[in-house]
Amino acid sequence: MPAPTLLQIVPSLGAGGLARATLDAAQAVIAAGGAAYVASPNGNMVPDLLRLRATYLEMPEEAHPAWSRFSMPGRIASILRGTRIDVVQARSPSSAWIAGALARRLDAKWIATLHRPFDPRGLTGGFIERRQKRADALIAVSDHVADDWRQRAPTLGERLETISPGINLDRFDPALVRVERVIRIAKELRVPDGRHVILCPARLNDDQGQKILIEAVKRLGRDDVFCLLLGSTDGPTPFEKELEDAIEDAELFGRVQIGPYVDDMPATYMLSDVVVSTAGARQGFSRALIEAQAMGRPVVAVDGGAAAEAMVAGVTGWVAPEGDPAALTAALDAALSLSSERRAELARNAQDHVRSHYSLAESNRRMLELYQRLGA
Repeated sequence: MPAPTLLQIVPSLGAGGLARATLDAAQAVIAAGGAAYVASPNGNMVPDLLRLRATYLEMPEEAHPAWSRFSMPGRIASILRGTRIDVVQARSPSSAWIAGALARRLDAKWIATLHRPFDPRGLTGGFIERRQKRADALIAVSDHVADDWRQRAPTLGERLETISPGINLDRFDPALVRVERVIRIAKELRVPDGRHVILCPARLNDDQGQKILIEAVKRLGRDDVFCLLLGSTDGPTPFEKELEDAIEDAELFGRVQIGPYVDDMPATYMLSDVVVSTAGARQGFSRALIEAQAMGRPVVAVDGGAAAEAMVAGVTGWVAPEGDPAALTAALDAALSLSSERRAELARNAQDHVRSHYSLAESNRRMLELYQRLGA
């Protein structure tokens, strides 16, 4: 089949897994001989996108999101006048509103990307969910998300399939991380020497189980443990203040610390002794846990969501019931108490698991096949 021309609508090209998945798809289409367009407000990954020879369409950040959804399809369509677009992909629920209307104007097929379980809260949320279900194809980022949508919307049928984002195994390779990079990250994050590091990378916009993790660290009762909650962005959020209060109430200053988003995540994983995902059933995909396993790190996931799906309990890490700080404490203690031999065995199993199930090449191949089928 001929390589397609793809347009992706993305809420942000700032740091994060959503922007990374957008760039990965653009790269796959361009490598196959097609063309890739991305419409988004500005972000620090725009230079990376342009280096791929993709075309960037800057969307203004509107003060009124509802007005933006009605006005943006016409604006983008006018910019693309005379350009043949085969497939429009909405990378988020909010961009599905724009993508559906834009696809009609461009006479193109469109894809809704499903990142989380079905959540029709509010009038606007319900409208967006209904819009997503009308897409020509729907991509769930995990079986957890796909199963939830199928239960609530069984008529989706074959339009819905699971294609998990892949991991660049050339980047996430422990053999390629020099010790100088790890030392630099440790200094930037002010990690005390001689501590066992628990790493929890997640956005700090709302509670994704980080308070339970703080309680679990307190229950560990170990002075040789340092927990990093990474994900702070430009300015502190109200939830970050809640986390700071929780750290203070637990008397864990110096043992639990909020840190910023880190670009060099391979070196950051190498700094850690265990990587934790605490979001539970609300989490649609955990890039952090997959990347950590690619780096050979033990992982701990709260049960019920896609993070637990992304690991092999008892082989590459541990699963704790949601909302159970005592169980999370036991899982962390088990990970931190591994012998060097057992840790090496776990690292091999984790890397094999990621290579078998989360290869970027395989994810790109499946995504490209879908684009080609829709665009034919």
